[in-house]
Order: sequence, then C-alpha cells, then structure tokens
Amino acid sequence: MHTSSKALIFTLAIVVLNMFSCGLSESENSQERIVISAYGESFTLDRLSSRIPDIMSIEDSTLMAERIIEGWVREKVLIAEVKKNISEFNHDFEADVTAYRNALLVSHFESRYVASRLDGKVEENEIEAFHNEHSELFLLQEHVVRALYVQLPNEETQLDSARIWLQASDSLSIPKLEQWCIEHGAHFALDFDYWWFLSDLLDQIPMQIYRVEDQLRKRKVIEFTDDNRRYLLRMLEHQFKDRPSPIGIARERIIDLIIQERRRALLEDLRDELVKEAWAHGEIIRDSIPT
Repeated sequence: MHTSSKALIFTLAIVVLNMFSCGLSESENSQERIVISAYGESFTLDRLSSRIPDIMSIEDSTLMAERIIEGWVREKVLIAEVKKNISEFNHDFEADVTAYRNALLVSHFESRYVASRLDGKVEENEIEAFHNEHSELFLLQEHVVRALYVQLPNEETQLDSARIWLQASDSLSIPKLEQWCIEHGAHFALDFDYWWFLSDLLDQIPMQIYRVEDQLRKRKVIEFTDDNRRYLLRMLEHQFKDRPSPIGIARERIIDLIIQERRRALLEDLRDELVKEAWAHGEIIRDSIPT
C-alpha cells in the first residue's frame, strides 16, 4: 500500500473516532475542519459525517468515509479536467449548461407548485365520462371475463347448495358460498367485481376452450373435472378482444390520465398568468419587427 493511502486511511480512522467520541459533527469546529481539499475546494468533516449513519460500526464507517472522499476527489478532478479543456467542446456548451440548469429549476418549481394545488380525488362520474369519451384508448388486447369459480377435490359430493349459490351470484348467496368453501377446504375466487383476462383465468382453471365466444356468453354454472379436481365456474359478464375495456380494468389508467390532464391545465394556467403579470409590470419589452 502506498504511503499516501496509508496516511489517508489513518486520517479517516481518526476522523471517524472523533465523530463517535466527540460529536464534532454538531460543533462549530466540525463545520470548519477540512478533511481534504482539491482545486481550491474543501470537503469538511461536517459534510462527511452527515453522510455516514450513526448506527454503523467504526470499521464500516471508516470504509464508507474512504469511499465518500474518493468519490468527491474523483468528481473534482474530472470537473477540473473538463474546465481545462472547455475550449475544445462545442461552442454552444455553456448555452447547453444554462438551458439544462433552467430546465431543472423550472421542473423543481412546477413540481412543488402542482403538489400544493393538484386535486388527486377523481369522482366516479368523471371516470365514466372519460371512459365514454375516449374509449378508443382502452381497446382490449385479449378477451376478458367477470367470473367466479370454486375448485375442490373430486371426492366432494355435497354440491347442491354450492351450485345454487354460485348460480345466484348475488350479495346474499356469495357470503354463504364463501363460508361453504372454507368449511370444505375449497380453493375459490368469488369477487364478482373482478375482471379476469381470459389467459389468467385459464391459468387457474383448466377449462377446454373450443368456441370461445359461445363459451364466454354462457351464464349457467359450468362444471367439469380435471386431474382429480372438480371445478364450478360461473361467467357473469364478458368483453371480447378489440372492444373497449370495461371500466373495472381501465380504472387506474383513467385516473392517471385525468390527473395528468389536471396537472397540464394547472401548469398552462400558471404560465399564462405569469406572462400576463410580466407584461403588466413592464418586465417584458418588445420592439416592432421591421418589415
């Protein structure tokens, strides 16, 4: 190991011990104590200690301090090299830097402005209206179905009540069917508001598909067995591929789009108002363009 590296590690160990024992990061001395300098800039103990968690051991803190300082040095060396060779860059470099800085400032300001004013609550009637007006945005890539199913051992024979409740599929029958499933050790999906993509449903129940459109239209309980398991399936509603998605599937995306539009409108109104104020206060002066 080079002598300079040993000296750095020794210094870091002392720095970390000071952080642990003396609490220098909170004193005036810590704000002035310089750990390392490069190209006229200094990295203080206060800045270093603020980036190292108090819960770390002395050994881990020392290693982390070394990585932090090394990263700071590398950054300063690279920036110095860039400044030294700045003339070799494109003549628009400074303009690009200014444009980038301005964009960051504007983005930060707009984010804070929107965060303090944006209404994130979206009413159901807004969701329905947006869905109706922009249905072309929500075309389905595959068939979807609102369906309930029960899966249980093939040996189970007392199924009459389960069949009746599944066929009814209402607010009175579903709680009874759910309790029955729990008592009989059945696997079930009984959320009648949930929309399944057909491929996802078939991952759960191995139903044979031969005339998909006719099968999805069936509303009576479908019963079949596979691999010593019995399945009861009830289709409640469906929508075919290339048709507008049901609101239940598109809801989250619709909410996001509505909020994005609100954000856009907020910022557009802000910019318009700021420009009006600038004109009113004489901050903008425009000469006529010669013809």
